[in-house]
Amino acid sequence: MNTLTQINIKYLIFSIIFLFSLGAMKAQKSNEKFVLVLDAGHGGKDPGTRGVVQNEKYIALDITLRLGKLIEDYFKDDIKVIYTRRDDRFIELHERANIANRNHADLFVSIHCNAAHPGAKGTETFVLGTESHRSNANFDVVKRENSVILLEEDHQEHYEGFDPKSPESVIGLTLMQSVHLENSLLFARKVEENFIKRDKRFSRGVKQHGFLVLVRTATPSVLIETGFISNPEEGRYLATAEGQKATAESIFEAFKYYKNEWDIKRGSSVSNKPPKQAEVKNPEPEKPVDGKIFKIQFLTSKRRYRLTAPQLKGLRPIEIVKSGDVYKYYYGKTSLASKRDEYLNRAKKAGFPDAFVAEFNTKPISSSPKANNNDSPSVTGTGYRIQILTSQRNYNNNAPQMKGVKPIDKIETNGLYRYYYGWFKNENEAKKALENIKSKGFPDAFTVKFVKGKKY
Repeated sequence: MNTLTQINIKYLIFSIIFLFSLGAMKAQKSNEKFVLVLDAGHGGKDPGTRGVVQNEKYIALDITLRLGKLIEDYFKDDIKVIYTRRDDRFIELHERANIANRNHADLFVSIHCNAAHPGAKGTETFVLGTESHRSNANFDVVKRENSVILLEEDHQEHYEGFDPKSPESVIGLTLMQSVHLENSLLFARKVEENFIKRDKRFSRGVKQHGFLVLVRTATPSVLIETGFISNPEEGRYLATAEGQKATAESIFEAFKYYKNEWDIKRGSSVSNKPPKQAEVKNPEPEKPVDGKIFKIQFLTSKRRYRLTAPQLKGLRPIEIVKSGDVYKYYYGKTSLASKRDEYLNRAKKAGFPDAFVAEFNTKPISSSPKANNNDSPSVTGTGYRIQILTSQRNYNNNAPQMKGVKPIDKIETNGLYRYYYGWFKNENEAKKALENIKSKGFPDAFTVKFVKGKKY
């Protein structure tokens, strides 16, 4: 008996046992809420494919969490959403399927990213089947996703000698194509349709193949390849919040359609109409942080790298500022708190865990509270200030380096921060206050004249 025949018989027997178990599980589940299992591919020690900006495990997780939030907000208590992972951890393939089976899932959706040569692009959604096992291109995708089992300690025990690099093993798996194919195809086609119509993406279509994670789930299931992150254009797009949001929304719209069809088949009290569109409330636009510009400082080096250097790991846009004998590298520029946090998160994921937010004042001088019982003049007027410190460090007003002196304003110029105390209407008042400032531990402090908000 040849190897292929042995594999086919083994999986045929397993298929029969599997289908009997499936019937028992579904019998226990009547009249319960719909259970959706969302699976962010890879994670932890398994980075997945490597992208031009971010690796697969991060992008897959971001899209999955966005998708889950959309579904939970729209369907409220009608849907139970379960995640195989919600953070950067490694989950075995068999355990991902077990999570779906233990919870009697009604649909299993696995989110991934593709990779090949830089010119390859497009989305594609896979279901379990036999149609495309002869395609070398498709088998490369399946081989890559199934090879994750080699990172598992007991993979030979869990997968009974399955060889992810063997086409014969994969063909044997696809004998388990079953009653779920029709529903899996329904959802998969809607996903790809939305990628085309909503996102104007290039679609490589719906395909059938033998993914281990789909084989072991006792429910309709799909594996979505959201694009080629090895492609410079798609890789940058899928690493952005906009790209991840649009991708999640397209899958969400496909799920709404699928859930409506599912309700109709079950005889639920829903009309044979497309599901209602989620009510879109126009939130108040985010307001900029007054007087602030935020940039992400992700690197300090004595070397000046070109903007396309691999050491900068694909971050764009980048600003390089020389400060003394070092170069400071900044990523992004915004006055919005949400974008600031997004840029920081993106820089850390790109490989700069020590990146931090650098604040820059857009107002050179802000009106300060009363100093020495004198009313502060307008920022556009003429007055005097006391410069107490110049430093490359960005201290806050409560830092011990300020020695309790308040109010303090700081101005950043070419990587140097200048710290000023008070506002005074004339030079004599400023000089009187200067002696007091020196006695507090700033012997080199001096007065500075400002005209129309600028140092004179």
